Amino acid sequence: MTRRDTLSFFHEPFGDAFYFGPEKISPAYLRWPADKIQRSGRGHYTYDSVLQSILTADKDLTKRVFIKDMSYHIVPPIHSRTARAPSLQAQNLSNTSSNPTLLPTQVVDGFKFVFLIRDPASTIPSLYQCFIPPLSTQTEDTSLDPTELGYRELRILFDYLRDKNKNPLPLLIDADDLLADPDAILHPLCAYLEIPYSPSMLSWPTAEDHAFAFSLFEKYAGYHEDALNSTALVPKAEKKDAAPRSSEERNDEWRAKYGKEAMQIIRSAVDACRNDYEYLRSFRMRPSR
Repeated sequence: MTRRDTLSFFHEPFGDAFYFGPEKISPAYLRWPADKIQRSGRGHYTYDSVLQSILTADKDLTKRVFIKDMSYHIVPPIHSRTARAPSLQAQNLSNTSSNPTLLPTQVVDGFKFVFLIRDPASTIPSLYQCFIPPLSTQTEDTSLDPTELGYRELRILFDYLRDKNKNPLPLLIDADDLLADPDAILHPLCAYLEIPYSPSMLSWPTAEDHAFAFSLFEKYAGYHEDALNSTALVPKAEKKDAAPRSSEERNDEWRAKYGKEAMQIIRSAVDACRNDYEYLRSFRMRPSR
């Protein structure tokens, strides 16, 4: 988001159709306050209207389009495996039988993909905090849905692109590698995306930077508080010779922090995502140094 001069940004645009629009696939709205969709101002978004906004931005030859989104917004999750996007089907846009997404094949082929993964033992406890006070007062949700964690859908999409021998093949980054040495990951990432690298991309200290980030993140209030309160991406300090924590140690940590029932929910979700994460991690880009 620090390259606003050369990039047009979309933050989880297909989430608008997935959660809020007339074609919504997620059952989350059943848990929400009755007027949340109306208050969001996003109840009219269809998959086609979201796609058209992206394609319109792509006509600006002075900027490239950069989209951050969740795999399960376009690869139907297990609770809705047969879901379709009627607004896209009505356009008679072609789709191949092997394409696992809701999007037309020619649209998928036009993207250059970067996958970002993170150990579910880190991701899921962090996400769980969004469903308990104080953050739940902002997210207006109190239930972690284990079918909307994205690892399964990420693997499906990744394998589809690999099997197609898409050129270039998708790039996959593990968040632990990124946090350990941001510069070593961003250099090859920028080369892959054909974006000039600058160390200034690692910091966003100005009021303008934060106002722009807030404008993108405000539609998911409560989910991005750490990012909104940050000013830079710096290497994460690690304790030397620190042994990986065992499942039992993590369970004890989660039980102490969230209670026994929550620990069981978190552990079940972490275990369910483990195989897909480890599979994807085997393809991760190695740091350049």
